[in-house]
Amino acid sequence: MKKLVLLSALLIPSIQADTLFEVTAGAGQYSLDVDSKRGTQLEDDSTATNFSIGAYRSTTANSSWGAVLEVSSAISREDDLPGSGRMIGFRFADYLSQINDSSSYELYAGFAQFDWLKKANGYYFGANYRYNLFGEHSGLMIDGKYYQDLAYDSPTGDDIVDGFQTSVKFYYRF
Repeated sequence: MKKLVLLSALLIPSIQADTLFEVTAGAGQYSLDVDSKRGTQLEDDSTATNFSIGAYRSTTANSSWGAVLEVSSAISREDDLPGSGRMIGFRFADYLSQINDSSSYELYAGFAQFDWLKKANGYYFGANYRYNLFGEHSGLMIDGKYYQDLAYDSPTGDDIVDGFQTSVKFYYRF
């Protein structure tokens, strides 16, 4: 909790640094693996929608640090498949840097919770490329992330969820 309070304090606007907020919406593809101690492995691909809201604080004229809360949910899946789960992520280390007037990139890491049969907790990291299409405050991004060691207890031992998610998203900054 103290870390969250400290991070929030860093995002409070000041005279010398700009703070901007961003919302995103998009669609993408999960590619998940579920490994268990009993030696079985289950692989599943699914289509998912994703949404996020974030706050960024400028550190230089061309870069910002921020925090983002995001949610990804599968589109019409059977509940017994791993790809039917919902992923909630909190990116506490999020670096956004401008390449030129129309494009930028973002690198991030954070904690993730995968809600499938039970809640599995772990971490993830990723990157995206952004291109301003509709002015400097909105555009499209291509995002890729990897979920690592999302673990939960199952009746036969610990299960571990790992996998990729790729997405195309629309973003809007204000």
